Parts: sequence; C-alpha cells; structure tokens
Amino acid sequence: MNIISFENGKKLNIDKKETYRYLGYHFGGDVPVDDELEKMVNELTKKLQEVITPRCIYEIYRLRVEDNFCKLSILDLGNISFSTDSENHVSEPINEPVLMIESKKLSAHIKECRYAILFAATIGPGADMMIRRFSGRSTVKPAILQAAGAAAIEAFADEATDMIKRELEDYKYGIALQPRGENVTGADSVSFRMRFSPGYGDFNLEHQNDFFRLLQLEKNLGMSLNSALLMSPSKSITAVIGVL
Repeated sequence: MNIISFENGKKLNIDKKETYRYLGYHFGGDVPVDDELEKMVNELTKKLQEVITPRCIYEIYRLRVEDNFCKLSILDLGNISFSTDSENHVSEPINEPVLMIESKKLSAHIKECRYAILFAATIGPGADMMIRRFSGRSTVKPAILQAAGAAAIEAFADEATDMIKRELEDYKYGIALQPRGENVTGADSVSFRMRFSPGYGDFNLEHQNDFFRLLQLEKNLGMSLNSALLMSPSKSITAVIGVL
C-alpha cells in the first residue's frame, strides 16, 4: 500500500468556485456573490488550510469484469511475464479475487480497464473540529466551512490522483502497465477512468467496509466508519479508479 500525505493544506489549490457551488451558488445565474461573503470565504478557507492534514492511501489490483461483477485480485509484480497473445500485452498470474463488486454502472465504467485502484483520502479531523467550534455562534460560517471542506477534499483527491498516475508511469509499475511494442512510454500507456465511489448509482455503500478492511483505513489514515456507513473525518472519500 502507498500513502501520500501533506503537512497541511497551505499548498492545496482549493477552487473557490467549487466552494460557492457547494454553498448553492451557480455562476451565470441571477444571484451574485457579495463582497462580504467573498471576504468571509477567503478568510475561512485560509484558516481551514492551516488546520487540515490531507492524506490518502491507494493499492493497485488486477481487474476482471465479468457480467456485472468487478473482480479485484492481488497484483503480483514479481511474476510478470510477456504474453504471446494477439494483443501483445504483458500478463501476470491472476489470483483469486480479494474483492468482488456487483454493480452494473461500475462494471460499464471500467470494463475496458486491466487494473483497478482502491483509493481513500481524507483532510483529517481539523475541518470537523473547526466547524464544531463555529457552530452555535454563527449559521453562515459553519456552512462556508462545510463547503470549503468539501472543495478541499475534492481538490486533494484530484491532486493525489495526478501524483498516483505519475507514480504508475514510473519504472516501479512501468512493465505491468505498458503494452508490448517499440517506442512505448509509460505516459502513453497509463490513463485513468474517473473516480467511482460507493453509494453512487448501484455501487452499494456496504462496500465501504471492504475499503476499510483492505486499505486498513483506521490504522493507516485514522478514519472510522459508523453503523450508518458514514466516515469520520467527514471530509473523506473512497473510490475505485480504473486504470487502462
């Protein structure tokens, strides 16, 4: 398993338009953002960036999609060999699945992928603590912090995904992900499908338990899952990423 962590969120590029979108503003509409709100969003976002601790963990698996089932197996990088099939792809032994996900939408989304990444990210408990601190004293500030926190975890997930892609293009996984042939580079051979999270469409939210089990999220990221399958810290996400 691989972990990416930031000391804080000061260098995280949080899209202010996303914050406003989570607040219910839609640019191009009839409701302008007033100067007082803009000032408050800027100040609270800056404070939020000082207290969050973005971290993510990921693991790459061999993927088979059969009917509406996504089957993830341990990727054995030590036993990769060139195949002689007509597609001239490298191949590795396919182990028994460690996870099977029944989802028509997810299967359709990643059916062309040969690998899948289990991904989890959080910005830590600082955002929740800050929201609680302002609750009861203001109705506007907690709402802004909720929106900025949602924008922050999405921004971090996007940045972490880009970092993972660069890692997979590097030598560590280059053989596993590149098709055979001349003049093939990792950058040409690695591309991602968009993140697909439990609870979306028919991807059952119960699979949060599988993310916590396989990625050991309580131990590795300090995350927890309650009986309603809600994660803590609240600004956390889990997702499957298909790798072509």
